[in-house]
Amino acid sequence: MLWHLLALLVACIWGSTFVASKVLLNAGLNPAEIMCLRFILAWLLILPLSLGRRKRRQRSARDVLWDEFLFIILGLTGGSLYFLSENTAVKLTSATSTVALIVGTTPIVTALMNRMVHHDEHLSNRFLGGSLVAVIGVALVVFNGVFVLDDDPLVILLSFAAAVSWGFYSLVIRNVERRHSSITITRKVFFWGVITMLPTCIWNMYHNESQLCALGQATGAPVAGWSLLLQPTVFGTLFFLGLIASFGCFLLWNIVLRRIGIIAAGNYLYFNPVTSLIAAYLVLSERITWLAIIGCLLTIVGVYLCNHGSTKH
Repeated sequence: MLWHLLALLVACIWGSTFVASKVLLNAGLNPAEIMCLRFILAWLLILPLSLGRRKRRQRSARDVLWDEFLFIILGLTGGSLYFLSENTAVKLTSATSTVALIVGTTPIVTALMNRMVHHDEHLSNRFLGGSLVAVIGVALVVFNGVFVLDDDPLVILLSFAAAVSWGFYSLVIRNVERRHSSITITRKVFFWGVITMLPTCIWNMYHNESQLCALGQATGAPVAGWSLLLQPTVFGTLFFLGLIASFGCFLLWNIVLRRIGIIAAGNYLYFNPVTSLIAAYLVLSERITWLAIIGCLLTIVGVYLCNHGSTKH
């Protein structure tokens, strides 16, 4: 029960990061900068935990290189590729509910991918029924009384790519957790997540600074630059994303995956939109409709059915 509650806690915190990211976007940061800054902070925080750890038995160079390749895949799928796919889809559409709905299907996508790769876990009818109920609940929460969808194939493809990316992350975690500690895995995810996102981040920073300089020359206004990070709201939000949502939650999530399995843990990700809805109401004063409340209740019922219809891997 403890690990299920911790999985729920992590999912709820990750749901609130949508609002935190929106605060930073409104302040002037772009998605790539936000992801790099939060992962760099998280990597710096977890680094001391890795120092002085007992060395594992001697392994061949081939095994070491293979594991490092898997860590790169984890950094891509759980970091840069996931964030780029989701945020690019959001940027391309005014109907963000389309992105949220498709990304919200990540748990069932992960379960199906796991079933295709590993045939040792049966997906019961109760699990499938619970998933359907949870997805309907997520849809009601996401739409929140305003049913707007974008039929742009690129938006749909990118949103689905984000869901599949997290599914791959979960599958690869299942492989490397047998040989490495959760601290090592999490540290590698942060490191390679930053490295693989860095080219995009540098390009965006250069592009944005060029635009800001041009705007400053035209209007005579000062250019904010890195001083933006010193603003209390920006610094505090980044600290929350780096310390709690990245360092704390990724480490705890990787531990939870060992305890209850990728499917049972993944089902709690259905609560992401629910927490996002509540956080948006509290922080951004966005409205909550009765349909969204019904969706929250359906999501709870769906997750309950799912986690009583599947087994640990």
